[in-house]
Amino acid sequence: MHAKKEKLRVEIYTNAHRILADMHIFAGARLTDIMQSRETQSFFALTNVEVYNANTGQFLFKSDFMDINRSHIVIIRPAETVSERPAESVRPAF
Repeated sequence: MHAKKEKLRVEIYTNAHRILADMHIFAGARLTDIMQSRETQSFFALTNVEVYNANTGQFLFKSDFMDINRSHIVIIRPAETVSERPAESVRPAF
């Protein structure tokens, strides 16, 4: 029996990339709980992925599926607050 999951659109920053993707999480789970859980696996499965250069905002590639290692995530947030502005206008200054 599989646990029910739901899609959550997220914006992820690594040291080199800005990633917009759908993360599949357990129904009712909060993003904070998933990131802090010791039971969560080392990799997160992402679908409908768009990858941008974090420094320039340049679009790099799109993928139907990608795994990301949780140790490479610097910032993660729900993407429903991300507008359709060009990537270079929403990247953080770090």
